Amino acid sequence: MGWHEWPLFVFTVTAQSATGAFWWCCIALLAGGLSPDRYSRLEGLMLAIWAMMAFAFSASAFHLGTPLRAINASFRFGRSPLSNEVVFGSAFIGLGVVGWMMGAWNIGTPTSRLFVLGLAIVCSFAFLASMTWFYMMPTVPTWNTPLTPAAHVLTAIIGGSAVAATLFAAAGITRPGVLHYGPVTLVSVAVVAAVVVTLRQCALLPSINSSIKRAADLSPHYAGLMALRFAILFSALGLWWLETLRSGTLSVGTGISCAILMIVGEMIGRGVHLGLHMTVGLR
Repeated sequence: MGWHEWPLFVFTVTAQSATGAFWWCCIALLAGGLSPDRYSRLEGLMLAIWAMMAFAFSASAFHLGTPLRAINASFRFGRSPLSNEVVFGSAFIGLGVVGWMMGAWNIGTPTSRLFVLGLAIVCSFAFLASMTWFYMMPTVPTWNTPLTPAAHVLTAIIGGSAVAATLFAAAGITRPGVLHYGPVTLVSVAVVAAVVVTLRQCALLPSINSSIKRAADLSPHYAGLMALRFAILFSALGLWWLETLRSGTLSVGTGISCAILMIVGEMIGRGVHLGLHMTVGLR
């Protein structure tokens, strides 16, 4: 497992989870149906998403060596996936914080707020795409497969839906409907899909070799770590469904527990993914 790359898996999983939570919150805000009080409370609670993004980018600074290098990393915007990731991620955070401030302090018109929110949505998609494209390196055959973008999108769904459900509970959005059952249902599908992706990757690794390395040898504890990952994910999912079906709503405490467990589970999976790094050359 790529423990030495901890800044990367903390950054990618946390940022992708925050992005997924942002999408759910946008659905809630744009779909209508929320009372003014719940709408306002949800807008305020979205500060947690930007705190997650700030934490994620802080972790990524350890991988760059110093935060000042993030400025240099943005100079090849449009030509480098890393530069695109830095620029779109920074724009996503900036627009999100501006939108949050406009809502919290009642600044601007509803149209201007929607405009900022729309720009943030575009940047969030571009950010996730850039992050995924960075790992699609032709020289790294273990990463350069369709399984990589699938894994990144699934992380955004799994972690993001759990975070969003917690924010909905804190905002008092408990009425049965899409915002109540949608996140847990989508996570259920995503976790099953993650199992399929993992099984496919496990079957693919023995066929990937260089002149001096075998991909299957890079992670000797692959099966055990993935079993631990899915034990955590299914435990959190079971807890989520149990409380939702038993009491008809998700408590904030349970939501936080489920979100933490799912993010930890995805970090284990991402650590395994990073530990599979190898090149086609003599390295």
